[in-house]
Amino acid sequence: MSISNISSSNTIKFVFNDGIAIPYIVRFWIFLVSNILSVICCLFVLYHFLFDSNLRRGLHNHVMIIVLIMCLITNLTTVPCLMYLALYGVAWIQTPTFCMIWKFFDTAPYTTIAKLVGWASVERHILIFHDQWVSTKKKRFFIHYLPLIFIVLYGIVVYGITTPMNGCNRPFYYFIPFCNYYSCIYDSVAFSLYEFMTGGILCSVLIGFGSTFLVLRVIIRKRHLQQQQIQWRKHRKMILQLLSVSSLFFVLYLPPVILATAHKVGVPSYVGAQYALYSVLFSYYTTFLFPFTCLSTIPQLGTRIKNIFRCRWRQQVNAVQPEQWATRIQTVSRINKQKTTIM
Repeated sequence: MSISNISSSNTIKFVFNDGIAIPYIVRFWIFLVSNILSVICCLFVLYHFLFDSNLRRGLHNHVMIIVLIMCLITNLTTVPCLMYLALYGVAWIQTPTFCMIWKFFDTAPYTTIAKLVGWASVERHILIFHDQWVSTKKKRFFIHYLPLIFIVLYGIVVYGITTPMNGCNRPFYYFIPFCNYYSCIYDSVAFSLYEFMTGGILCSVLIGFGSTFLVLRVIIRKRHLQQQQIQWRKHRKMILQLLSVSSLFFVLYLPPVILATAHKVGVPSYVGAQYALYSVLFSYYTTFLFPFTCLSTIPQLGTRIKNIFRCRWRQQVNAVQPEQWATRIQTVSRINKQKTTIM
């Protein structure tokens, strides 16, 4: 990584070379297209998850709704700031407070999403094989709702407290993503290790082994589950939903964690260094692509999309028809006036 400066008659513009071969203007357009498509898909899926009573009542969809909201927050806060930096070469607002807020909205949703998907990998086992654990309101609160509340509040509280900690007077570089800022608490070996274990290792283990063992358990007990046809259809949807989400994390989330773990146990830092640079850039495709993994699990997707276009077409027809009737009325009134004058 290096920093170069381009000078003109009156100004000096710093250009940060992060070692990635993709030009900043190309990154801007890639992120712009990806972000627009992701936001549209996210709003579409959220609309159906929230306003379709059958989807909203499904316990397995609640964690997906929260993750979609987290993705939407990232797409509307962190990503536009990165796009601005890629386009203009400087942070949108050049103040330490903005840099800390920017860092918070990058770290809190991303780590919370990983924890939520990890919990979803465990919860699927409960919903499929131990549904009696959530058979009453009290059980549902402690087994289903309380973990979701805890994970979300944990991310907000912990990163809301730790992100502004800058007692070491860390400098801010406004031409680098997030102003090259990170909390001074990460200088603590103990906290860094705790953060890596809970946010990286634990989530990876839950996602990897949770989804894999779920498939194995379903294969072993498939004959027993298929005897209950209605429940089997419901369970199959839950399994497919988890597998589609887990596959995204297997590709974009787990490899960087495995590489970081290898570095911590003694593998030289130059091994996979180039991959680590690109993995940071493309880690945002976890939030870009997550809505599309949920989109594929919505029942009767084709019919729902057709209904949107039909409603849009009907609105246009209803807007045109009053204008046509008004024109006809004016024409008839003119003809009647002409007849009366002739008579």
